[in-house]
Amino acid sequence: MSASLVVVLLALLTITEGMSLRGVGADLRCRCIETESRRIGKLIKKVEMFPPSSHCRDTEIIATLSKSGQEICLDVSAPWVKRVIEKMLAK
Repeated sequence: MSASLVVVLLALLTITEGMSLRGVGADLRCRCIETESRRIGKLIKKVEMFPPSSHCRDTEIIATLSKSGQEICLDVSAPWVKRVIEKMLAK
């Protein structure tokens, strides 16, 4: 019975640790799996840029659409996205 108690305690510690990492905003992988390169400039409400980190070697640009609130990853190599990044950095 004591072995099963140890297993349960270890499981609870593992779950608690995983939750605390999310709570402090730790990113354990890249946010973007696919990117959009089509021009959607007029549909964008907000743009966020995430520079490369130890968890993701790519710069990620995430746009929030104005009508649906959906978040879309933008292709950083698309010319129109490069202009959006330049404008963000100029501010």
